[in-house]
Amino acid sequence: MHRSSATPSRPFVLPLGLPLLLACCLALPAHAATQPLVHLSAAEASGERVQELTFRSSTAVVRARQHNPLRAARIFSYLRVAQWRSLQTAATAAGDPPAQAALLDISLAATAAWLLPQEAQGVWQMAALRAQQGLADESQQAALKAAAAEVSAALLQRSLTDGADARRRPLVKPSWQPGVWARTPPLFAEQPTEPQAPQWTPWCAGTESLQTEPPPAYGSARWTADMREVMTVRATLTPAQKEAAERWNLDAGSITPPGVWNAVALEHLRQHPLAPARQAELLARLNMAMHDALVAAWRIKMQYWGERPVSAIQREWQPDFQPWLVTPPFPGYVSGHSTVSGAAAAVLTFYAPEAASRWRALAEEASLSRLWGGIHPRYDNDAGLELGQRVGRLCLPQAANGAAAPSHGTSQ
Repeated sequence: MHRSSATPSRPFVLPLGLPLLLACCLALPAHAATQPLVHLSAAEASGERVQELTFRSSTAVVRARQHNPLRAARIFSYLRVAQWRSLQTAATAAGDPPAQAALLDISLAATAAWLLPQEAQGVWQMAALRAQQGLADESQQAALKAAAAEVSAALLQRSLTDGADARRRPLVKPSWQPGVWARTPPLFAEQPTEPQAPQWTPWCAGTESLQTEPPPAYGSARWTADMREVMTVRATLTPAQKEAAERWNLDAGSITPPGVWNAVALEHLRQHPLAPARQAELLARLNMAMHDALVAAWRIKMQYWGERPVSAIQREWQPDFQPWLVTPPFPGYVSGHSTVSGAAAAVLTFYAPEAASRWRALAEEASLSRLWGGIHPRYDNDAGLELGQRVGRLCLPQAANGAAAPSHGTSQ
């Protein structure tokens, strides 16, 4: 990725002490702009080491179709929720591992058939057929196929009204004044990407009403300090900061930030495997949380229409300022990368607390990468991380937060 590239189960008893771990490890404080290590490897950023069929096939579609992170998160969440719900059916109540493994492929094929109808279905159908043929009991084959079909049909009905296929309508933008988003170079888009995303149906109850504090007012001490910090950091970028900014940029043609967090999670699961049903639950909740985090972030973006650093800095201090990364064509506050990463870290810390420090480091780096790239001030990132953590907690089992109940789109 270069500077010249285009834009942008069942609930279980919470282990003793884990609520404290969640609170401690997900408190993502603002750190200094300098960070010596690049925590996200090139292989993780591309997902090249992950061989799992669902990941490889879905990210291939996201890459080829150049889906934005919102569209990618929707695809990933439907596929993972379908697999998780299928494993919760009576067809696999006995917990037969071969049957569970087969059902994952059967469910994938059934859901991809309507979710991704323009894609070549052979890779999914062949895997499902091989999985069925690997089971000696024909009645079991039929039961698994029926279970997957039933779950997939219910999700298809949900998808018809989740808002993602609503007609794109231009938004009425607020009258421009300093501090308000305006079209930014080099794309100069008049309308933000996915303007109807704030109305998409979330998976997890409560995420649709989450709010943040308003961004700092134009000209306030915090606004001035954070915008000037972007300018200062741009002038003193280290090679490690540039590398991290570019690796996390994940623009059109990449696996997107949700894809990266899936890759990181799957690589951890390869080294620390879980029971099939438990792993399916982790991946479903992870992708539900990332989907809802992006929807929440877009709702806040279209609520406050926060100005991007390139506009503020060129107007106020440095007319020739150019960020290291291309500024995405939508409002800044809050950072989508930060929000999705905060949500992912919350879910992964719950299911894989042994790597809590790793999840925290990745989320912090994802957030800071937008400062290093010159496209978000620190207040965008801090608010995004905090919002994402709240989304992630609402997508965990009830035991994690004490009160969250599933919405009509959620399995519990």
